[in-house]
Amino acid sequence: MKMSALEYTVSLLEKIPEENLKEVQNFIQYIIFRDAGNRSMDLLSEDELVSQLTQSMERSDAGATTPAKVVSQQMREKYAV
Repeated sequence: MKMSALEYTVSLLEKIPEENLKEVQNFIQYIIFRDAGNRSMDLLSEDELVSQLTQSMERSDAGATTPAKVVSQQMREKYAV
């Protein structure tokens, strides 16, 4: 009996040690979200990008920042990295 692509993929996943499954999940997420059609945000024009970066630098200069450790923790939680 020939397996479907889904059945074959599941059979492979069942053989992966538990400690390696997070790597597989991260790679699958990368594949899904790398395509332009799956972007959750619009691309900015050069003027829009410069404007947003300028505003960001102004906020940073004013002290409205988040510590890197907090940002890293939030990214790990949000993206399972």
